[in-house]
Amino acid sequence: MAGFGVQSGDLTKTAGTYEAEGSQLIQMKSSLTPGVGAGHVGRKFQGRAAEYKTFFDKLGVSVEKFGKEATGIATRLKDVAKTYEQTEDQSSNQFKG
Repeated sequence: MAGFGVQSGDLTKTAGTYEAEGSQLIQMKSSLTPGVGAGHVGRKFQGRAAEYKTFFDKLGVSVEKFGKEATGIATRLKDVAKTYEQTEDQSSNQFKG
């Protein structure tokens, strides 16, 4: 086991979770559209329809951005896991007798 109590496989597994969830969030963006518009509701809502749509547009952008950040974290975690494993291998080879 690595000196920090974490194995590179743990980091890789975590990276996989971030990558999967990030991808799901990015795909979810297209489904974040209001199903109700000004033509579907009463007069009182019609004044708010644009505000309602703007909210959903912002939500979609935020979800997509968060998903992209999660996949970016996954990439960095995979890189860290690879470097960590290489460093551990090199260190353990130095102390073999």
